[in-house]
Amino acid sequence: MKEEYRKIVEKAIIVALAVWISIIICDYFGLSKFYAGIAALNVINLNDAKTRRQAYERTITTFCGGLVACLIAYSGFQENMFLYILGLAVVCCITEFIIKVPATVGCIAFTYIMLNIDPSKSPNGYLEERVLGTAAGAIIVSLIVTAYSKIKHVPTSSVSYVQRKNIKEHLKRAIIPGIAVLLGYFVVSYLNKYMSSKYVTNYTLYYCALASVVPFHVDMKELLHKSKERIISTIVGGLIASVFVFFNLYGIFWTGCGILVVIIFIESFVKVSASLGGIVFLFIMVNMKDGITPLVYYVDRVIGTVIGIILIILVSYMIGKLKNYIVVGDKGKF
Repeated sequence: MKEEYRKIVEKAIIVALAVWISIIICDYFGLSKFYAGIAALNVINLNDAKTRRQAYERTITTFCGGLVACLIAYSGFQENMFLYILGLAVVCCITEFIIKVPATVGCIAFTYIMLNIDPSKSPNGYLEERVLGTAAGAIIVSLIVTAYSKIKHVPTSSVSYVQRKNIKEHLKRAIIPGIAVLLGYFVVSYLNKYMSSKYVTNYTLYYCALASVVPFHVDMKELLHKSKERIISTIVGGLIASVFVFFNLYGIFWTGCGILVVIIFIESFVKVSASLGGIVFLFIMVNMKDGITPLVYYVDRVIGTVIGIILIILVSYMIGKLKNYIVVGDKGKF
């Protein structure tokens, strides 16, 4: 138990340091502090080889997903839901079948552009901001973990790669979440008629889409587990950020301290992954826009996340049932 807690604390310190340095460097060069911080939170592994591999995967898949979205958007089909699902399949096939890296982050970048979440940002402008910020954060956390590994003499372990599945698996990886996002589009549009526009925005749809795309797994048990972790981490990260805002603890120093608190608290006591909680905390601390309070963002994100989780579970369950029915029906014929 003590060994497990020690590793959590070490990880928290490394991530907090990486986020802190990332914010300073990105602030100096005018890059996105938020996306750099996200990269530092998500590629962390106490093994340097794995961290470098995850840093590469996150950067390249972000570029691929954003590039596909830009091609569709500049062809005049942005916000076209049919092409959203089709494009999601293309992103999954390119990243996982050809480049052989996980498609998740590419799907996130693709979703942001295709759903036109922030009309004030051009597709290529968003892609440039996200890729550069992600690369900066990934490089910094890789350097810090490499230094940590050398100091601690951590042995290098093998790096696992995405297994090459057949094309049907990659299409399924995109189409099922794509259908869930399509349903989410209609649900959020309906809610927008009856709820305050302050709490139901384009970002509600975005967080709904993330909750459908990110935790997707063909195994229902794994999907339920990831979805539970996602909603719990979102809630706790937002609550911790609200405490920091209440006491007016802003700035680079307090952001680093907050990341430390988020990781230690969530992974030690709540016992789920702290990545999403850290992202929610970061958004409130460094990416909050004028006119949006932490409470508005928090409610918006939780509503969208809950809708997305419910929809991806329902769609996965129904398609699974339909598949079993067809298979059993075919067998019955023989």
